[in-house]
Amino acid sequence: MNAVITLSDLYEFKRCSLRYKLTKKDKLNTSLNAADGLREAVNSTINYFYYNLQDGKFITMGELKEKFSSIWYGEMDLYDIKLNGDREKRTRELEAFKMLQQMYRKEQRSESDIVAVNLDFRIPFGDFAIQDKIPLIRKTLQGYEIVNFKTGKQKYDEFWQRTDMGITLQAIAFDSMFKKIADSFCIENIRTSKTIYVERARKDYQRLYKSVKMMKTAMSQGWYYPNESFMCSSCPVKDLCMEWR
Repeated sequence: MNAVITLSDLYEFKRCSLRYKLTKKDKLNTSLNAADGLREAVNSTINYFYYNLQDGKFITMGELKEKFSSIWYGEMDLYDIKLNGDREKRTRELEAFKMLQQMYRKEQRSESDIVAVNLDFRIPFGDFAIQDKIPLIRKTLQGYEIVNFKTGKQKYDEFWQRTDMGITLQAIAFDSMFKKIADSFCIENIRTSKTIYVERARKDYQRLYKSVKMMKTAMSQGWYYPNESFMCSSCPVKDLCMEWR
């Protein structure tokens, strides 16, 4: 059977190949930092909202907050999130409520139809495949639109817009499933309430194919090394990394 790599694996490998090895392969520490944990919990809540909307139910903002809190505090315990006590946990919860409120208000004014939510896909690349999900596909007056939600503070600049491999993978997956290019690609930054439209065409696929194959070769050969940066301060395996020789 061909090997399967997740998009999360690729992002982690690009960020720091040694961190990828220690967390994904060796599983020495699987906890998430506060920002990553918040993103995962918010995205799970967004999925819940759109699953209900797809079924014809527009849930209340109160229900949306309750769902997030059940993930953040409750027995579901979906994520091992590293936080500095109850105060930070509450601060992050309020942060999430603000972002979810932004998303909720926009959807109240939307006239689009939900086509798919959290849609699984798997794309073959020779002897392996990449697996991920398309967060949301909706039908607008302009046609089929792929939507991604961003919760980070980083600036989503033009270079990132044009090279984000997650968007390109979603474009390829949509092309394969629907036998056409998606009509638009929408990035909803629910932290800033900004909407960005990006473009993808078949000519953009080649960069992704080449990058993915090179990363797969590096993984197969065991080329793991630290990528020191300011992000190391919040890395869950930085103490182990210090011992790497």
